[in-house]
Amino acid sequence: MPLKIKVSVLVLLVSAVFVINGSFEHRKLSHEWQALGNEHNRLQEEYGRLMLEYSTLAAPSRVERMARQKLNMVFPNKNNTRVIQIHGQ
Repeated sequence: MPLKIKVSVLVLLVSAVFVINGSFEHRKLSHEWQALGNEHNRLQEEYGRLMLEYSTLAAPSRVERMARQKLNMVFPNKNNTRVIQIHGQ
């Protein structure tokens, strides 16, 4: 077999290996990208649920109810309120 044909066959084989490797890497990265997209969607949903839970827990009516029930807190009235005036400012 002449040298020119041997070199051509070698170049063809090396090119084929690179094409196969490139296809494999592309497929692998595509699967990884899809998995990351799914994880992103799952995290977005969890974030939405957490924000809803946070807004529920931090609602002023709930905070007031907890303060009254668990801490026995009440709104101040005129008898236990004092107004302090600072002069000179």
